[in-house]
Amino acid sequence: MPGGVRVLPTVPTKKNCSVFPVGQLGMAAMRATQKKCLAVVCICAAIVLTAQPACAEPFADQPLDSLSQAVVDSLAEPQRTTAPQLLDAVIRATEVDALATALDYFKLLFNLLDKAGDDRLRLLADLGDTTNSATLNQLNRELGALDPRVSPLLDAMREAAQVRRRDPKRLAQAGAALGGGDRSLRLNAANQLSRAGVDAIPVLVDLLQTVEGVKEPARSIAVGLLQNLGNSARQPLLAWLGSDDLAHWSGVIAALDACEAQDIAIFLVAPSLVAGTPPLAQQQATALLKRRAADQSPAAAIDSLRQRLDQLLLPTGRLSADQLLQSGSSFAAADGADRTLIEPTVDRFLWDGKTKSIQRRALPLAAARALEALHLARDLSALQADDSATVRLVLLAQLEATLTLTPNPLTALEQLKPAQLRDVLTGPVGFDVETVADVLDMAVARGMVQAAAAAARALGQTAATGTDQTAPLPPVVRKALVRALDQPDSGLQFEAARALVLAAGDASYPGTSRVVLTLLSAATATGIDRAVVAHSDPAIAQLLATGVSRFGYQTVRVSTGRDAIFAARQSSDTVLVLLSARITTPTAYETVQLLRRQPAGDIPPVMLVVDPLDDDQNGAFLTRQIMKFSERPAVEIVDRLDSFFQPTRHPQTGAVLAKARFPDALLRVAGPQAVVPAMRQTCLMARLERARKSLWLLNKLSRRGWDLSAATPIATLALTQEELFAPAIALLSTLGSGAAQQAIVAELDRSDLSLDRKTIALTAFRTSVQHFGVLLESGPLLATYTRYNRATNRESREVIGAVLDVLETPRTQLTPSTADAPHSRPIR
Repeated sequence: MPGGVRVLPTVPTKKNCSVFPVGQLGMAAMRATQKKCLAVVCICAAIVLTAQPACAEPFADQPLDSLSQAVVDSLAEPQRTTAPQLLDAVIRATEVDALATALDYFKLLFNLLDKAGDDRLRLLADLGDTTNSATLNQLNRELGALDPRVSPLLDAMREAAQVRRRDPKRLAQAGAALGGGDRSLRLNAANQLSRAGVDAIPVLVDLLQTVEGVKEPARSIAVGLLQNLGNSARQPLLAWLGSDDLAHWSGVIAALDACEAQDIAIFLVAPSLVAGTPPLAQQQATALLKRRAADQSPAAAIDSLRQRLDQLLLPTGRLSADQLLQSGSSFAAADGADRTLIEPTVDRFLWDGKTKSIQRRALPLAAARALEALHLARDLSALQADDSATVRLVLLAQLEATLTLTPNPLTALEQLKPAQLRDVLTGPVGFDVETVADVLDMAVARGMVQAAAAAARALGQTAATGTDQTAPLPPVVRKALVRALDQPDSGLQFEAARALVLAAGDASYPGTSRVVLTLLSAATATGIDRAVVAHSDPAIAQLLATGVSRFGYQTVRVSTGRDAIFAARQSSDTVLVLLSARITTPTAYETVQLLRRQPAGDIPPVMLVVDPLDDDQNGAFLTRQIMKFSERPAVEIVDRLDSFFQPTRHPQTGAVLAKARFPDALLRVAGPQAVVPAMRQTCLMARLERARKSLWLLNKLSRRGWDLSAATPIATLALTQEELFAPAIALLSTLGSGAAQQAIVAELDRSDLSLDRKTIALTAFRTSVQHFGVLLESGPLLATYTRYNRATNRESREVIGAVLDVLETPRTQLTPSTADAPHSRPIR
């Protein structure tokens, strides 16, 4: 499963039932203020409490033993009328398996909360505070399937309690109460701050910020609370220490000392050594380092930071699975069914420069790693580390953080301005192309493809931003870009090829053919999602093509493995291959191997289609396929049953019993960008934009005299797309072949072509004839004259006449006519 992501179908509920979100796709939205969170909980609770119960058959308890019956009987007296009493009755009845009785009390609780009005939120928070999480989970397991209102209400309790515990005003009041003279108030405040957990850290830091004796009791309690937090306080405090809030650094360092967190010495070196650190904070950092027996010399500090950053940026530097939180986001799939995308995230605190506070976020794994790497990089920069290896690591960390710590990492590179990208990759001695080339190699070696693409783009921008615009890139930089062309990622390949075209100079160099091949491959995109279906049986191939087309794919059907390989290479829009497990010439295993050796572009994910009877008396065929392809990434073994592409429905009522399984399999083999409509559209538009830029780059190469005859059919196909028309027609005008001129003339013959496009096409045809002469064969020439003579529409006649004027221009230039000579063609 790519990135540890999976998709789960949402549970069918009534139309007006609420589902409480626990996260968001990609980088989760930051909780802006506690006030907004309270409003969200109020709305969600109101929706839950006004939802109608789903129709369900009456449920009755099984006969209870005497002890269980005694527990149930004890619930009747005294009468339970308050929300805590009713919830207690639900819990007690559930513990003795009297589920029908528990549901009866739950309905009473539901009605009570429904009538609570403005007091509803307080009641929900009280219930969530007084009931432990394990008990709520047990109620959800036992009663959630019996009444659809149970799960949303339990979620509302949890969320209301959590939001109230995080309320900044309540926490500030508790912090003030710690310094009071009333012992009971101090105990209540300490209990409240303890329940808030890491959300109480800002209050505790403020208490440790002062050294006044009057607040000494509060400081002692704050130290004890931080000791209880332990390592869980490490990340929020380090995020605060990495901010520009210098005034609170002394309190943050004191809190780090109090919580006795592990692995913090390396982050205290910069505050202890860098000039400009507040004196008190510098003294505290130095003292803490001495107690931790850490080497405080600048050289040792730089070496430790560099090693830590180097290890963190390796592929193994991401967080382990036990730190994951499951963040879900609902979306409508291509078949119209509602699904939930589950993406692994980690809970992290970030410094918000606008509010001057730390804010909680649920970050994807790559963003969480980039956050810690950025802190280390800032410390190295503050220590003025200038050796080349350290500078490259710092630039790579800054680049990854810039690309991943954004609302939409998929489009981060496109939204990055050239000046911003150049600033990110500027080291102590300025912007150096050889250093950026080293960063490119490092990013490729560490699997950071997007960062590598950004570095390649920065190298390409030197042609326009460098001080000497005529100087080509050094050979060592060209070699790094050529090596990047071998990586199986279309975005990285395109950026490397673009940089070589723009900044490598006109002279030939090793790898020029790879540049042309990459640009030709990128130019084949036409703004669709294309799937190749390979099966030896035409009827089955048609069924598979029909099924996959339900999800918005344009299909190409082939019958052999060889044809599947060439069909996949034909267009960069190929995003999926459905391959029969019994395909021949070559076999399925060999076909998959060759598909993974694409000369250019992305490696398409493969669904290996097995037949329902493949395992019957055939020597465990399916088992052998599973063993054979288990180690191959981006390969999924699927069946071709009707339930794979279509939902399973009740034979009498037509109700959906199970959703189609194709999106689930597609998510496992290709990732969320192939399933979530918004991400899928983003990838599609990115391919189309690369095609547009590739056509312009090929036009530039053609004007330099490069042989681009292979681009003629690609440019001709691109004429059908509105976004690609202008660069495609311009490329055809520079190719210097009869086929290219014929494609332009054919485009001018289209009756549905707009006037603007006709003008562009006529200009391109005139340019081609002026540079290369008339290259059309006699057949197309005669056909053009015939169409002019037979044209009845004035507009068509004028267009064809303009074409003939261009064709006759060379002849009239060689044999000029006299002033009173008649027109060469009839004009009436």
